[in-house]
Amino acid sequence: MNIRRLRLITLPLAVATTVTVVAACSSSGSSSGGATFTTIGYTTVITPGAPMNPFNATNNVFPTFDAMQLGWNAGNSANPNQELPGLASSWSLSTSGHSLTVHLQPGAKWSNGKPVTATDVVDSAAIWFAQGSAQTYNLGSVKAINSTTVQFNEAAGASNNLFETVLGEGSAAGTQWIVPSFEYGKLLPANIWTTIRASEGTGSAATAASTKLTDLAKTIDAFAPKTDISAGPFYIKRLNNSQALLVKNSDFYAAGNLHVGTVIMEHQNTAQQIYSYLESGTLDAAPYTAMATNVYNQVIAAGNKPVSMPSLVAACLTFDENVAPYNNIKVRQALAYVINRVAVQKVGEPTSGSPSKTITGAVSGALDDYLTPAQESALNPYSPNTAMATSLLKSAGLTLKGNQWYLPNGTAWTITLPVPQGFADWLSASSVIKSELTSFGIPTTITGGPSWTEYQPNLFTDKYPVGWWLIALGPGAYSTFARIYGTYDGYVPAGATAKRYAAGNPTADNFLNTPDTVAVPNVGTINPGQLTFQLSQLNLASAAGLAQQRAIAAKVIAAVNYEVPVIQLWDYVDLQFVNSKRFTDFPTSDAIIGQDPGVWMADGYVKAK
Repeated sequence: MNIRRLRLITLPLAVATTVTVVAACSSSGSSSGGATFTTIGYTTVITPGAPMNPFNATNNVFPTFDAMQLGWNAGNSANPNQELPGLASSWSLSTSGHSLTVHLQPGAKWSNGKPVTATDVVDSAAIWFAQGSAQTYNLGSVKAINSTTVQFNEAAGASNNLFETVLGEGSAAGTQWIVPSFEYGKLLPANIWTTIRASEGTGSAATAASTKLTDLAKTIDAFAPKTDISAGPFYIKRLNNSQALLVKNSDFYAAGNLHVGTVIMEHQNTAQQIYSYLESGTLDAAPYTAMATNVYNQVIAAGNKPVSMPSLVAACLTFDENVAPYNNIKVRQALAYVINRVAVQKVGEPTSGSPSKTITGAVSGALDDYLTPAQESALNPYSPNTAMATSLLKSAGLTLKGNQWYLPNGTAWTITLPVPQGFADWLSASSVIKSELTSFGIPTTITGGPSWTEYQPNLFTDKYPVGWWLIALGPGAYSTFARIYGTYDGYVPAGATAKRYAAGNPTADNFLNTPDTVAVPNVGTINPGQLTFQLSQLNLASAAGLAQQRAIAAKVIAAVNYEVPVIQLWDYVDLQFVNSKRFTDFPTSDAIIGQDPGVWMADGYVKAK
C-alpha cells in the first residue's frame, strides 16, 4: 500500500510590497522553450519582500520547482523510509542502520552553472542543526566522502528508525533543504561543527553552544540572496505581489525531461482565491483545498479533473483527561456513540474527506498495514447508538433530568468547543456536533478560537477540555500514533525508553493526560506510550522489523479503540485538480501524483498539447 501524506495548506496574509512586475506570458510558449504551466505554490504563499531563502519562515521559494531536497518522501504508510530521488540519485543504509551513504545526481548543477557538490550538502546539514531539524532524526555527523558522495552518521547511542528520512522528510522544526555553499557557507563560522558537537553535550558548554546555534539560525533566516540560485528544474526570474515567474533551469540534472519552459505561480492567501482560479480555468494544477459541494461542482464544470488519493491525516475531537468527566472511559465511549461520524463528515469535509471507519488513531486506508482482517473486524465501530450512550453515562454516575445530563457532583454538563481560525471544515462540522450533543442532553456551544499558532499553546496548556486536533500523521507507525501517545501525552524519548512528563511541564506538550496503563479486552494491560515509543526503535529495513511494527501497532490501535482518548471523525482525502485543456500526460501513480508538480516535470511528466 502506498498512501501519501496530506498537504495541509497554510494561508497567511501576504505582505504588500512593490517589486519588479512579472512580464506577461503566453500559455502556449515562452522564451526559454516549452509551454507555460500555471499553478499556485502548494506550500508557499507569495510574499513580496520576503527572501528567496527556504530556511526563512515566510519565504519566496517553491519546493520541487526551485527549492530542492536530497529526496522526496513517497508517503508509504507501512515504511516511512521510502524515498523518491531528488538531488540524490541513490543511497544505501548500513547494516546497523546508523550510517547513510548518499550519491548525488550525476551532472547536478546550480542554475548559475556551478556543480552541486558534497560541500553544499555538508554546509546545508550544518544549517539543519542550527534550525533544529537535524536533531529530529538523531543526526550526528556529516562527512564528504568525495565531491559527489556524502555520509550521514547517526548520533552515538541513538537508534531512530526514521534516520533515513533525513533525505527529505522534513519536520516541525524545518525541512532538509540543500542550498549552495558558495552563498550560505559564508554565513557559517569556521568552527560550526565544533559548536554542533558541543551543543550535544551537557552543562554550561552545551548551553552556550546551543545559544550560538540559535543566534546563527536567526542570521540564516534573515539572509536574502539577490537572485534565486536553484538546483531544481526551474528558478525564479521575476516576482511581484500577484505572480512569480519561474523559468527552466537549463543546468538541471534532468533538463532533458522537462517539457515545460516557464511556470507562473499565482498568488493566493485564501481558499476563495483558489476557487476563483479553478472556476476560471486559470490553473493547470491545484493542490488540496477544502470546499463545499456547490463549489466543487463549479470547479468541475470549469474543466478541472479531480485527482484524489488517501492521505495520512485525520480530524478528531480530543479530551483532557485531567478534567472531569473526560477522565472516565465510559464518558468518552458514550460520546463516541452520540456523535454520528458520517453526518459530521458530510457537512465538515464533504468533498475531500471520508468518515473514519472507527476510532483507531490511524487512517482507515492504513489499517491493512497493521491489522489482520480478524483484528480489524473485532474493533468497536462505535456506530451511533444513543441507548448505549445513555447506559454508559448512567453507569458512570451521571444522571439525566429532563433533557439535561448532570455530572456526579450535581453540576449540569455543558461543552464548549473552540475552533481555530481558518478551519472552515472544523467550524462547519462543529455545528453538527453541537446539534447532536445538545439534542442528547449536553448543551454545547461553539467559540471562535484564536489562530492556529495561538490555539495549539492553549490546547497544550489544558485550556480546552474538549478540542479539535489532527492525528494519524504518517507515514510510519511511530509518527502516526505519536500524535496520541507521544509528546502530546507526555512521552519524550530518553535513550532506550521514553520518559513521561506531567501536564504543565514545558518538556512535553501533554494535554491528553491518559492513564499510564490501560487494560484492553483480549489484549491485556499495556502502556500505550511506551509501546508507541518502541515503534521508533524498530529496524524497518528488515522483514522482522516490519512484522514487529504490525504486532505493536495492533496493540496500540486496540488501546485507542477501547480507551477513546480521541473521537476520530474523518480521514482527509488528498483532493487535487489538474486541467487537461493545455497539458496532458499527468502522472497517475500515487507516489508521483502525491508530490508537488516540480517532481512530475523532473520525471518527464506533463506535456503541452
